[in-house]
Amino acid sequence: MENLRGDETQREELYLGDAIHFFLSAKRAGGRSDRTIDDYRKKLELFQRWVATRYGGEDAVDAPYLYIGADQVESYVVHLRDERSMADSSRKNHLAVLRSFFQTLSRRLEVPDPTRTLDEVRFHSGAPKRSYLTKREADILLSSMDRQATNALNETEDSSSVRETMRRVAAAALAARDHAAFSAMIYAGLRIEETTALTLEDLSFARGEEEVRVAKGKGNKERVVPMSPKLRRSLKRYVKVRNDIVPAGKTPPPHLFLNEKGERVTENTLRRRLYGWVRKSGLKKAEIKPHDLRRTFGTWFLQANPGHVRELAELMGHSDLSQVMKYALADEERARVGVAKL
Repeated sequence: MENLRGDETQREELYLGDAIHFFLSAKRAGGRSDRTIDDYRKKLELFQRWVATRYGGEDAVDAPYLYIGADQVESYVVHLRDERSMADSSRKNHLAVLRSFFQTLSRRLEVPDPTRTLDEVRFHSGAPKRSYLTKREADILLSSMDRQATNALNETEDSSSVRETMRRVAAAALAARDHAAFSAMIYAGLRIEETTALTLEDLSFARGEEEVRVAKGKGNKERVVPMSPKLRRSLKRYVKVRNDIVPAGKTPPPHLFLNEKGERVTENTLRRRLYGWVRKSGLKKAEIKPHDLRRTFGTWFLQANPGHVRELAELMGHSDLSQVMKYALADEERARVGVAKL
């Protein structure tokens, strides 16, 4: 595939299927996870089928790369909205994958990038939703876990059943686990997959060296994030009760966050637990996803340290500074104050 560079005839004969294969191979070599590669493949193959049908009819399965222009990409995004009833956020995600695909092909194979002049604004039906928590919202969310952890332990004193006592102790430990896991996302900017991958050895509580080591972040990049006092307290509390989750006689794995079977907790379990805590907390901002907690860290950091974009990029594991610039624009209140001063 590399010999396509500089060969006009071969570039003209490039088909979408080959381009997709090249792109996925490049991303895999760049350290993308199997899960991310699979997500790329599904989105790109959906686009490939749509283009092939428009180019060659219902039975067509592929189309020339050079057939695609900005008009085709725009029509596809409209198709996702009108024919597949995709939400704004999902269409934006599809478009982001297409942008990465075309930019990679353009850079590596010297073929046109049809998204270069694309006007993305028209694909959004309304004002963007705030995708981070305020400090008050974070306190409300985490305090609901605090209460369950405390109440469950207090209730064990009134329990006459050994089995019920064990159940309440485990419930308190799971609440402490959730508090610590979500605190790692809010106060250290960890992704959910990075949180579930943490081990006990990744934590340092040594005085003056309190930190969380992310051994395998996105793209297999390592980074170290200092522990804030709130995160340190949450993690210490959980580590003390971590073994209360482990069934008797079972040796726990090295992973920090465990499920009720004493095994490494999964991302899906943490997602379900987060949604449950949001409902219990009564937060008005009901649509909170795990990645919103990571975004909260980025937003708060730049609110407290204006202009420190490079430092934030290192803390969050981004190699591209543009990836963290959105946090500088996320604070609606600061934007209003700034406009009012004009």
